[in-house]
Order: sequence, then structure tokens, then C-alpha cells
Amino acid sequence: MKTITLNFIKSVSSVFKIILLSKFTNILKVKNHSNKNCIILGNGPSLSNSLIKYKIDLINYDLICVNNFVISDFFTEIKPTFYILAAPIFFKPEKELSIFYIELRDSIFDNLKEKTNWEINLMVPFIAQKSDFFKKFLNENSLFKPIYFNPTPIEGLQFVNNLLFKLGLGMPRPHNVIIPAIMNCIYLQYKNIYILGADHSWLPEISVNQMNEALVSQKHFYDENDPKPLKMEDYISRPRRLHEIIHKFYLTFKGYWEIKSYAQYNRINIYNSSEHSMIDAFEKREIDKI
Repeated sequence: MKTITLNFIKSVSSVFKIILLSKFTNILKVKNHSNKNCIILGNGPSLSNSLIKYKIDLINYDLICVNNFVISDFFTEIKPTFYILAAPIFFKPEKELSIFYIELRDSIFDNLKEKTNWEINLMVPFIAQKSDFFKKFLNENSLFKPIYFNPTPIEGLQFVNNLLFKLGLGMPRPHNVIIPAIMNCIYLQYKNIYILGADHSWLPEISVNQMNEALVSQKHFYDENDPKPLKMEDYISRPRRLHEIIHKFYLTFKGYWEIKSYAQYNRINIYNSSEHSMIDAFEKREIDKI
């Protein structure tokens, strides 16, 4: 009874968040979308091997890339159908960002501009519509077609969640870009969703130094050298505490189980085809065996 009451309160809270934060029209409007199979490419260390292994097979799928993928040479080789940028830092005014995030944003958009010679759908949250930086980018680059989604966090009673998810009004807490990527693919009615390069191997990489600063070594497939452990910071450079880091990881892995339940409700298959992955919610299965 206590759990039901708590979930009911969370559902009511989620509805209020939707009223305040979500858009109700023009959600993920995509032209000429007909493929029923897609692959989401995470940026984990195992992705390089997977891209080489499945290179020929990739032509049979719509491909969704995330975050810094564009800095890799693979970007121009595979020519993804979708590119998702979900973090608010990509669309905030510069005065609200640290130098680190300004340089990260500029690097991604500069590479997109320089390397893209085909039409590509940019999946971005609705807040991007208010970004002067993003509007300027679109005006100067006609190959990029924005499609907008609601990243509003939804929690509570499962049947209420399912309804709100189906309407595209929100999703499980999007603390990792793979969560909105999967939810958007479900909304676009892909029947088979495969995931590559979602290692999520952060837990062994956490440490605390002599100044009691929590550090995480975040490894990616495009890193030429092993990255050094760094402080995790919010967009204004406030170092995150250890419990905050672990809590975000908890919400991410929990979110995958919520997505699995929703996918089963919609009779959609999600396969984790990553060579190495800590995600325990989705069936692990190689692409060439499907």
C-alpha cells in the first residue's frame, strides 16, 4: 500500500512537470521514416571493435549516434540517419556554462558542420528551440533537420507512465543519452532496437583523491590514450559529490528497466549487442545472430 501511494504521488508530480515543461505538439516529426530496425551507437570503448565487426551489416539499419561521436572518422563512413544531443548544456547561453562545456559544445557543432554532406535528423530537446546558438547553426546549415522531443522525467504508476511515454510527453530520467535515444526510437515505432558501444563501465573507474574529490575515468572509443580520472562537474563547474555521482548511475540503470517494461508493453524488442556492457536490463545478443 505504501508503494502504491508513493507511486501515485510521483505520478501526480510527473503530470505537473509535464504541464510546466513539456510541449504537446510537433514531437519527433520525421519525414520518410520507414525502417523497422535501428541501431543506437553509444560511445563506449568497445564500439570501435563492434563497428569493424558489423560494418557490412550496418547498411541494413537506421543508425543513431550520440554526443561526441562526430569527432570520430567513423561518422563520415557510416553516415547516420539520426544524431541525438540531449544534454541541456548544448543549448544554454554561454554565460551559464563553464569554459569546458562551451568548448565541448563548439567542438561537436563545428565537426558536424565540417563533416556532414548528407541530410541528417538532429534529435534535440524542445529547449533547443530557444537557443540562439542552435537557431544560428540551423540557419547556416540546411542539411540538418531538427526533430524535437520532451526529456521531462516521468515516474510513478506504470500504467500512467506508459500513457505519458506513448504521448511523447516525457521519459525515465535521462541521466544518460542512451535513455532518450531508446525512448525516441520506441516513439518512432522501430520494432527492433539494437545497442552497440554502451559499455557503462564507470563503477570500477570511480575514485576519491586526497582532497576528497570524487573522480571518474570516462573512457570512450575515440580516446587515443587512456583518459585520466577527472572530477565530474555540473554545467557551472561545481564538482559533484560521490553520492551524487552514484545516484545518477543508479537512476540510469533503473531507467533501463523501466524502458524494458515499456518496450514489452509495446511489443518492441531491445537487444544489447555491445561487446562489453554493464546494462543488465536488455537481452544480450549479437547482431549477426538476429
